[in-house]
Amino acid sequence: MLAALCAVVSAVSLLLVFVNRRAFPPLPESPGPSSEDLPSVTVVIPARNEEHSVSGAIRSHLDGGYPRLEVLVVDDRSTDRTPEVLAGLAAADERVRVIAGVEPPAGWLGKPHALWQGAEAARGAWLLFADADVVYAPGALLRAVAHARAKDLALLCLLGRLETRGFWEGVLMPNLYASVYMGPGFLLVADGNLRGGAGAGSGNLVRRDAYDAAGGHETLRDAVVDDLALAREVKRTGGRTRACAAFDCVTVRMYRGFREIFRGFSKNVAWAFRNPWVVLALVAVFAAISLFPWVAVLAPGSGPAVRALSAAAILLTVAGRVLVARTTRSPVWSAFFHPIMVAVWSAIAVVSFWRRAVLRRIVWRGRTTSVRSEE
Repeated sequence: MLAALCAVVSAVSLLLVFVNRRAFPPLPESPGPSSEDLPSVTVVIPARNEEHSVSGAIRSHLDGGYPRLEVLVVDDRSTDRTPEVLAGLAAADERVRVIAGVEPPAGWLGKPHALWQGAEAARGAWLLFADADVVYAPGALLRAVAHARAKDLALLCLLGRLETRGFWEGVLMPNLYASVYMGPGFLLVADGNLRGGAGAGSGNLVRRDAYDAAGGHETLRDAVVDDLALAREVKRTGGRTRACAAFDCVTVRMYRGFREIFRGFSKNVAWAFRNPWVVLALVAVFAAISLFPWVAVLAPGSGPAVRALSAAAILLTVAGRVLVARTTRSPVWSAFFHPIMVAVWSAIAVVSFWRRAVLRRIVWRGRTTSVRSEE
């Protein structure tokens, strides 16, 4: 019976929230080591048409209190005012360096190529790869470096709080963490799982020697989801990786409004697995199990048992979503719009599948890139 299956899946998802909260612990407070004990860090930021956000991101790193720091920004062929903004920041602070990026050669995607250019020029013993819209609170990098060194990590992923404004951002963006915390997210940091890795655009802090041993972004030249791919490669080459919840000190407003969210995620959702048909199948199952209880409760022909089981599934799902929202500092009210979130994200996944499997191209910020088919 589908209603019973939905109730069981919802109960398991709720339990997994507690498992994943342990798998992604909060970033500890730093004891505040002396500057002599701290390694040098290069923050590598790829920036393509980021005139509205890149200044705030860079200033947050400069004001973060880390003593041995350089911020290296790769202007990835921007067509807006990003170059002028970066030039002003570099002139005002010698810790900021700007690289004029070049178009990626054949076989490369734009962002991995920009990150590779930045890493090649970086001087730090540690590299922090962070997107141009991510803001770090004072002391965040100190805490991250101290934790990574204390745990002998090669790579530490920092999960940032998703800043949302308005209805659609509040409903849709929390799915990023709901899918991790209410699913098998803990497998991403499991040492034995070499096919998965926990990485995020909000911050991948990686030791330089581990980055080089993994082949750097040259190994990831065609990786659409490059942050996850980097964590996977570091783990595959023997580096220890972990992820921490940095919701109190790392913040990102990834997209603005419904249109940007749909365009942004339809670019890469279908790349979550090596085979795009797996993504399509999982989306179909996810949509069916997620939406059936809401339909069954409202349908006039549903029997008492189906209604009861469906109501239980809804309550368990909402409870899980509320717990994830409180953990990740997302809007709690979004949990009550779960069916809308599922419907829109299913549409995003279908469009992403079409672009990957049929059109075989990625269009993002004025750049169209053909992608190879899967073997």
